[in-house]
Amino acid sequence: MTVTSLGVPRRLLDLTLDGEPVRVPEGTTLLDVCRAAGKDIPALCHLDTRAPASACRLCVVEVEGSRALVAACSREAEPGMTVRTDTERTRHSRRTVLELLASSVDLSTTPGIAGWIEEYGARPDRFGADAARVAEEPVVDNGLLVRDHGKCLRCGQCV
Repeated sequence: MTVTSLGVPRRLLDLTLDGEPVRVPEGTTLLDVCRAAGKDIPALCHLDTRAPASACRLCVVEVEGSRALVAACSREAEPGMTVRTDTERTRHSRRTVLELLASSVDLSTTPGIAGWIEEYGARPDRFGADAARVAEEPVVDNGLLVRDHGKCLRCGQCV
């Protein structure tokens, strides 16, 4: 007989996501809530195996009662919370973040970035095509790891 650990039971929370009721386990981040509901929320610095970095700020959402946009990768769902993912504020913020990143970081090998730039109407040349970038050559530590600071988002995930 195989015994499988189910972990500690977590209570379920009810919240509203883009006008739809959602029920999720306590401790679930808003990014995970959105993805489970089929919402395509951009996030560059989020890795499932690491603690949230909240560095790229692409995953911002509006939470009713909060003045500022919140990073969905690090904010946990709360009972009764009302979350909006596709508002003028979130779209404007994501567009600006994409433009700033594209002007200062080489995003040519970043998965999904071209689609997000198009989706949010970002103009990568808005702040100058060649804004100040890190002028260091990539460092090859071994055959598996190359540190290219020109492509770094400063998320802290590789440290």
